[in-house]
Amino acid sequence: MGSPIIIDVRIAAAHEGIAELVVSIAYENGGITEVALDQIATSALMDSCNASSIDDVKGQSWVKVRDALQISYNRYQ
Repeated sequence: MGSPIIIDVRIAAAHEGIAELVVSIAYENGGITEVALDQIATSALMDSCNASSIDDVKGQSWVKVRDALQISYNRYQ
């Protein structure tokens, strides 16, 4: 069984016009989910993927999205 992967990434406006990254993740069973990332999570994802543009994260494992969300959440600890 393969790991879910990032298939699409786009920039969207969030609350009060602040930009966020919306990542589409595809599962082996054909399901797709979208996850919105704030600035901290976006930065963490870009770093973990060694990405210089948002297109560079396509094809990466969903685990990198999970880890980026944890980094963002943990900033409040």
